[in-house]
Formats: sequence, structure tokens, C-alpha cells
Amino acid sequence: MSTNFYLARQPILDRKQKIIGYELLYRDSEKSADYANERHATAALLVNVLNQAGLKNVVGDALAFVNIDDSFLRHEIVNTIPSKTFIFEITSSSNLDDLTVERIEVLHKKGYEFCLDAANSEHLSEYKKLFPYLNYCKIDTVTFEQKFMEEIVNTLHTNGIKAIANKVETEKAFETYQTQGFDAFQGYYFAEPKIIQDKKFEADQASLFKLCNLLQTGGDTREIVQSFERSPSLTLQLLRFMNSAAFHFKNPISSIQQVITLLGRNALNQWLMLLLYSKTASGKGSFDNPLILMAKHRTDLMVSLLKMTKKNCTMDEQSEAYFVGILSLMDTLLHMPLEKIIDEFYVEERVKNALFKQEGILGELYRIVIAIEKFETEKIDALVEKYALDRTEFETMMLSNIQASTEFAKTTLNE
Repeated sequence: MSTNFYLARQPILDRKQKIIGYELLYRDSEKSADYANERHATAALLVNVLNQAGLKNVVGDALAFVNIDDSFLRHEIVNTIPSKTFIFEITSSSNLDDLTVERIEVLHKKGYEFCLDAANSEHLSEYKKLFPYLNYCKIDTVTFEQKFMEEIVNTLHTNGIKAIANKVETEKAFETYQTQGFDAFQGYYFAEPKIIQDKKFEADQASLFKLCNLLQTGGDTREIVQSFERSPSLTLQLLRFMNSAAFHFKNPISSIQQVITLLGRNALNQWLMLLLYSKTASGKGSFDNPLILMAKHRTDLMVSLLKMTKKNCTMDEQSEAYFVGILSLMDTLLHMPLEKIIDEFYVEERVKNALFKQEGILGELYRIVIAIEKFETEKIDALVEKYALDRTEFETMMLSNIQASTEFAKTTLNE
């Protein structure tokens, strides 16, 4: 079995839009996306997550949903897997004969939790014999008839099963399924722009934008320091962040002047932009919102991909790659047209072309980042082949960025 692999994760959110788990997606980089033996695919995923990546590095304190089939359930490797974090997601292709159901019952008694991936209403009714052992049931919102949704959710709740709406891609759909009683939701609806006409920048947003522009355009250090001094709460948050476990300095940080020297303008600017996400998305400066984590992951991927595809890229080019990622979700964050936001911010033409036209290398990388989020492995493969990237290095980079996002989620800044 090849040691190279693509590992991705898709968030599963509760009714308050907090991440409760991730579905782990796996594909061996030297095999086709369709596995002839699902058991081997699942085994490879679990081995890589547990041994190579480290489960906590991939999902943090969240649950890990992993696709399995009937042959995997009967394999003894199941007994080596921790039951407290993994949720075994039974695929629609599984052959659930009496022996398999008996095996699920035994594992359920040992503390293992199960989720049925229901592709249609017939599939759901066929597997009612599993209901006593299911903790979750994932409903494909594309294939299920909408008029039966509420009834299906009620049936699941009656049997003590939590209902997960899968493939939820719009805010409107989220609101609909929330009304129908679903307990959790999978999909990128939280990243959909919801534009409010004639919306203006709030005072905090405007001041953060002004400070970011000052850093981006090479403003005087003293002027930057004064901007921080006019906002004691912002200064306090930055100092807390710099003194956290994320950094390892010999002496505590005590001044903004010191921060600018040690952290550098680009990194400081990037922190401010993420702070804008946290304050706007949650209202309290928290970095546990899925949109913020998505922005963090996008920016890391943009910079990492640029470094891999252009070995001699400059710091300015890396900064531009970062801003493509951070700005790509700003319309969702601020509920304003992206064009209007860009007008308020100093942005290079290359960044604009990447965002609006997906032109140039930044535009190409932006497309690949979206493909990584959606786990469109053919597009990922095309980039790897075009730039003759080392597969092991590429896959290590992808995994490192997942780990960085997980670690970042633990950082919470409260005013």
C-alpha cells in the first residue's frame, strides 16, 4: 500500500453552527478515487490518521466520521480503533446481512457509535433493523423528497437517532432543515454570501481596515503604534495572542513596537484580518467559528501552494496569495459586495484579477484551494502533475495545514 495519501475533512455543524465533527475523506494518491476494496481504503485512512497524522491534530476535540462498509466491520482492526472519537459511517453500498447486523450490535455494546449514510428513503426503510444501534443518520438532501423530511426526522428522533442534513450548500437550505428539526448539518452553506443592500462598514471594521491598509502600504511604524494605542482593547488582545502558546519567545512581549519587530508587518496584518473575521462573525473575538477556520485554512493553502509552485517567490508575492484567500470570504463575512470591500482596501491588481477573474498563478491556486475544500481530487492531481510537485511533499503540506487549522481553533481571544 502506498504511503502517499490525500486527506481532507468536511465540517459537521450543530444547530448553533458550531463544529461538532468532521467527515474524513481519503484517497490514495496513486490509486483511482473509486476503491474496489472499501475496507482497505478505510483501514489505510485510520492507520494514517492515528499513526502518521495524529487524530488530535486532524480533528482536535471534534468527532471523526469515517466511511466504512460491512467487510471492514468484520475485520479485527476495528478493535484497535478508539471508540470515543470515531463515528463509523455505514455506506449505502454496505451489505447488511444478519451477521453484519450482529457485529454492529456487539460493537455498539462496546461503546462504538454508528451513523447511517442514507442515500434515499428506500435505503432508510430497508435498514430500520439498524435503528437500535445508530447514534446518527445522515440524510442526502439532494436525493430525499423534501415533503417527507420532517416525518423522517421525527422517526429518527423517536428512535433516539440524531439527524444530519448532508449537502447543505445555502443559508436558505440550512434554515429550512433547521425548521424541519435536523440536529446537525454538513456542507458549506456558512460560506455563502448574504448581501445586505446599502450596508456600511461599522466603526470597528473601518478602524481595522484602516490599520491593515497602513501596514500593507508601508506606513510609518510610529503611526502604526499610535493606531494601536488609540484602541486599548485591540492592543490587549494582540499582546495576549503574542504571549500565548502559539509563540515561544524568551521574554514576555510588552509593547506594540516589540510586536512589529518580532512578528513583522505581514504577519501582523494577517492577524488583524483574521481578528476582523472573529469579531464580525462571533461578536466577541473568538476563533471557533467555521467561517474563520475556513479563512485560516484558505490563506495557509494559498501561501503554501505558491511556495511549492514558485520556489523563488518573494514575501510580497506570499502576502498577495494570503490576501486572495482572506478576501475571498469577506463578502460572506461583512454581507457586502466584494467589489465594495475591495474599494476600501489597498489591493494589488494581481489580487483583484485572481479573485474576480481567477487569472494568473494566484487565480489558478485559488481554484485549486476550492477544489481541495470540495475534495475534487482530479483537479488536485492536475496541479501536482503540471508543476511536477513531489507528491509526498504536497500531501505533507495539505496535512500540515489541517493540523495548523486545528491548532488555531484552540486559540480564543476574549476582550
